[in-house]
Amino acid sequence: MTAHTHVSELPYAPSCPECTRFKADEEKARYDRDPSKEVDYRVLARRHLRNVHGVAVAG
Repeated sequence: MTAHTHVSELPYAPSCPECTRFKADEEKARYDRDPSKEVDYRVLARRHLRNVHGVAVAG
């Protein structure tokens, strides 16, 4: 098993329900040790941040 590498926090908007959901889903996937789901949620969150909030996040 490989060690978990800390991933930088995405700039979630605290007042956005969808951002809150993406963050919770990402944290649950990390807790469940499911890196594939964790990455999936981060990709979806980056797309949401770009399309809804106008924030481009390198990934």
